[in-house]
Amino acid sequence: MDARTLRAMSFDALVDWMGRSEPDSPNHNMRMAELRFRELLLQVRSSEAQIKAAESEKIAADAVVEGTEAAQRNAKYMLASVVVAALAALFSAISVLVTLLPAWFK
Repeated sequence: MDARTLRAMSFDALVDWMGRSEPDSPNHNMRMAELRFRELLLQVRSSEAQIKAAESEKIAADAVVEGTEAAQRNAKYMLASVVVAALAALFSAISVLVTLLPAWFK
């Protein structure tokens, strides 16, 4: 059996065929080599998938950092607006007092 035939076999057929051969036979060694080859291919594909997942996680982490920075800027603007509103309320109260104060002393 040649390598092309082994590559075309399903995993179950390869294992079944391997189980019927002698451990020291050349066919057994070919089948073991094919199994190791398939294992390496799966490991490479798995590594590629992990790399893609890590890149996606980095993109997501960058988006989280941007969102956090935007929230921080928003909090600063909100604090500034509260300070301005407090100052406006203070000046309004002072204006009311200045307006009413002379009327109290009459």
